[in-house]
Amino acid sequence: VSGMPKPDWYLKINPRGKVPAIRVPTADYAVIYESAICNEFLCDYATSRQQKQTLLPMDPFARAKIRLLNDHCDNVFSKTQFTFLMNKDESKDEELCNEMEEALQMYEDALVESKGPYLLGEDFSIADLHLLPFIQRLTITLKHWKDYELPSEKFPKFVGWIQSCLERESVKESSMTREKTIEIYSRFVEAEYKFGGLNKNK
Repeated sequence: VSGMPKPDWYLKINPRGKVPAIRVPTADYAVIYESAICNEFLCDYATSRQQKQTLLPMDPFARAKIRLLNDHCDNVFSKTQFTFLMNKDESKDEELCNEMEEALQMYEDALVESKGPYLLGEDFSIADLHLLPFIQRLTITLKHWKDYELPSEKFPKFVGWIQSCLERESVKESSMTREKTIEIYSRFVEAEYKFGGLNKNK
């Protein structure tokens, strides 16, 4: 589903109109939406079917850490990212860039603590999966519209994390190309899109 407004049939599935959403035929067509919740559901469902650990660890402390990292992505970092990207007042760019980098510091700190290469340590988890698409879009769109690149001297662990993620076959097979990302985001930039309230420019 793409474009705005969302079609009526989709709004009946998810009244918020956001993607993704999952409708499960084997559970009386129950509906699950919001990215983080969908990801956790799919991990738990896969575990229940396969009886083995998935991207979501069983340890309650690890799960809590994942949820805190994902909450930071959804409610702090992504707002700074989209506000910086969509800003048209160049005099504010430095301030907005600094705010975004302050939000990114949490991931650099997490990688120092976990000793990497992933956010929880040696294993790729749902925390990495949740954040990575935002970072892929950041590196492409901010370079294209703001001539911005993540400073490796400030985020050495985080830049290494990006490379480790991008080398995974599953990431290579599922990622959008640079050209496709710019094509899609061009529509958003031109339309002053609010990204579900994440763009805080007035």
